[in-house]
Amino acid sequence: MKRCALWTAVVFLAVLLGPASGPARAAEKIVVGMPVSPPNVIHLPVLYALDKGIYKKNGIEVEVKYFRGGVAAQRAVVSAQSGLDAGWIPGSLALIGIAGGSGQKLFHSFGHLNEAQAAAAPDIDSPAKLKGRTVGIEGRGGYSHLGILRVLEMAGLKDSDVNYIVTAPPARVPYLLEGKADAVVIHVEQVLMAQLKNKNIKVIANLWKADPLQLYAAMTASEEKLKARKNAFAAFAASLMESTRAIYKDKAGLRATALKHSFPAFKKNPEIFDQTYDVLVKERLWTVNNGLPRKVIDATNQLNVDMKKYKGAPPAFEKALALDVMEAALKKAGEVTPNTEK
Repeated sequence: MKRCALWTAVVFLAVLLGPASGPARAAEKIVVGMPVSPPNVIHLPVLYALDKGIYKKNGIEVEVKYFRGGVAAQRAVVSAQSGLDAGWIPGSLALIGIAGGSGQKLFHSFGHLNEAQAAAAPDIDSPAKLKGRTVGIEGRGGYSHLGILRVLEMAGLKDSDVNYIVTAPPARVPYLLEGKADAVVIHVEQVLMAQLKNKNIKVIANLWKADPLQLYAAMTASEEKLKARKNAFAAFAASLMESTRAIYKDKAGLRATALKHSFPAFKKNPEIFDQTYDVLVKERLWTVNNGLPRKVIDATNQLNVDMKKYKGAPPAFEKALALDVMEAALKKAGEVTPNTEK
């Protein structure tokens, strides 16, 4: 009788608790390609989210790989051999690739405004004085070339009014300081580093004001992966939203991430990070929602049309963006209102 009662109790407890749980399900992994190492301050939301455990909280694991510029990152993300799931790709290049059949889609941008400055030699104090001078770019149609074109337009100058020299991203500051280039398009902290060595280096334009509708960069992934792993990509994008929102209130936390992952100069000259952070926060250069406004996509498409980069029609907004992933990500993170990023 006692044995029967004991068995009944065991069965009842088993039913109450349900089936035994198996091993914990491994978090889905996303390997993301970033265009430069060490990363610029504008790129740090990807690493801040890693340091703060935001990805883990959202059920994913993220690995970051670095490449030598945006063109290299784009080539890697479209290659099946690279092992990348996503990449932070210059906006113009990403749209050109989509139009050419890359199979990619944009699904998030933590910074659609063009965070860069046109820095020039001490005797150049305005865009007009670029005429006849040498500008360092990574190549025609690339990020820095498109940026300097907008600066030239401010002074009524044309592409043919300047000379170009090819410079990889890490070489731009040395080229400017050594006089090999008279002007370059570089990030805010790079300007400050250059000015430490030559205080007379001039900033002749802020690109986010010279062309506020050019898409700086966006996260892209293959349409196939976005469909198959929608929840993982939505969690990744939502994590980046959480990251940028926190960064606006956590200068010390982002400084720690910068000291860990970014330029060694920040350790010797922490004021460079502080001044850079202050500019990015004041100008609201990090997005807090999806970060891909329709007007920005349309304007960047038009820029590519003007540059004759499309053989056919530009990719439509609905074709270029993974709208379902973006909607799921925004639902997961919650929308910051008013939302100026639609």
